[in-house]
This record gives sequence, structure tokens and C-alpha cells, in this order.
Amino acid sequence: MPSGKGQVLTGARARFFINGVRVGYATNVNVSEAVGYKEILGLDNIEVDEFAPISYRVTFTASMFRIIGETLKSRGWFPTNGADTAEHLENILVNGDLTATVEDAKTGKCFATLQKVKLASHDWAADARGIMGENCTFNCVKVSDESEL
Repeated sequence: MPSGKGQVLTGARARFFINGVRVGYATNVNVSEAVGYKEILGLDNIEVDEFAPISYRVTFTASMFRIIGETLKSRGWFPTNGADTAEHLENILVNGDLTATVEDAKTGKCFATLQKVKLASHDWAADARGIMGENCTFNCVKVSDESEL
């Protein structure tokens, strides 16, 4: 176990970047990495023979404050609608992959890199006495933590 103070990463120390652009208005970033397994069941056996790996999935979500003039579409992180349905489809098809990183502001060390990221969905809400927020859900191919970077 690490000894000494200042070894625990906190939200106040975390910096979130998409394509190298600091997302300073992020309030929450959650990353999920999962390996899917399928039960291998044999006849004449009540127990599972083994669990075979069948998938690897990475998703993450981010909650952000909605900043006027700084939209996900204007940054190129989510495809724009286009003038008609054909252009809308084209914008979706050619929308490139993103890279997301989270780093420790104190040390400057990156502790997570998410590769081949796609912004899958976003939603926002406004209420009479609240701050407008935007919730984003991302899919990505792989996440590497600091032990792999």
C-alpha cells in the first residue's frame, strides 16, 4: 500500500479531456470496463463446465454544465443534423473517433485513456432554479489505466 498523504485521487484533482481539449465543466465521469462471459453447459452435468470470454465492453458517462456557445456538435464530438436526411446520415457515418483521457492535476500523470470513443447519446435538462446540465454516454473500444500507459 502506498504510504504518505496525497496518494488518493480525488475529483478536485481529476482533469477530463476529449481529443486533447480540457472539459473544464465536467462534474462527473464514470468509466465501466467489462468482460462478458458465456456459460458452457454440458449434458449430464448440473455444474457449469467453464465460462468462455465472448466480449469486451467499455462505456463511460460524463455529466457537464451546459455552456452557451460550446455545444457537443460545435466541437465535432457529436454529428450535426445537416440540411436533409442524406446529409444527416453522411455526418453520422463520417464522424470520427475521439480519444478521452483523465489525468491527475497534481502530478500531471494520465490515469485513464479511452480509445476509439464515440459519443452515443446526450441529454440535457433545465429547471427554474437550477443549472442546466448535459449528460453524455460514450462507447469506446478500449480503456487503459496508468499501469498500461
